[in-house]
Amino acid sequence: MSSKFLDRLEEIREGATPRLGFGTTRPPKLPGLGLIITADGGKNGASAAGGLAPDAVVISGSPVVQAGEIAEAAASVNWGVRADGLTSADAASWREAGADLLVFSLSGTALGAVTSKDAARVLAVNSDSSPEELRDINPLPVDAVLVSLPGDPAGWTLQDLAGLARVSGRVGKYLLAEISGAPDGDTLEALRNAGVAGLVMDLSAGEDTIKGLKESLLEMPRPGSDGRSRSNAILPGSVYADRRPAQADPEPDDDDD
Repeated sequence: MSSKFLDRLEEIREGATPRLGFGTTRPPKLPGLGLIITADGGKNGASAAGGLAPDAVVISGSPVVQAGEIAEAAASVNWGVRADGLTSADAASWREAGADLLVFSLSGTALGAVTSKDAARVLAVNSDSSPEELRDINPLPVDAVLVSLPGDPAGWTLQDLAGLARVSGRVGKYLLAEISGAPDGDTLEALRNAGVAGLVMDLSAGEDTIKGLKESLLEMPRPGSDGRSRSNAILPGSVYADRRPAQADPEPDDDDD
């Protein structure tokens, strides 16, 4: 069994496959990035978040005994849970209830909780983690990493973006960015170019904000639609090493005298 949420991220990244044949309908437009809504409040939070039709809903702070209620409330969307520490038994119970995502921290999470591939495994990490710490994540049984990008998007700096790019460049997993406000179109493209595959926003941001973000994601151009291609990308400096032809050896002097 694979995660429907991971399949959705892959679909967004690759783009919709054109359908062949006469009379076929055009595939629905895909957003430029995935959208996950987080919420507290058990089934009530799941129902409210699911009503906004994101790509996934993640519920925090709910005991596993509420798994069935949350599954029923979020039946129309991919859903999951978030816990700082995750036991093997709780992870199994959430998966059995239909959870498609498990979000957890490195410390306090049992290895047995994340060895199953029946749900997307999302590890929360710090953007200022050292290169060694990030490289250590690669062999772990996780499918995606979650990095928080706090504050008003209008106040984000180039250093914030570099932090995301650092994680993306060293961890071979999907990168999700947790945000508290809706970025503008240019910033969304900058996040995608830095390696972000999906955005995580809490339900408390407000219905209008979330709906506005969804519209902005749908308006994002497809990668490369501005006419640029890989062949026009800036090449590493080493490519521009001195390539002048070596000077020919001087002709031997025919004068034997």
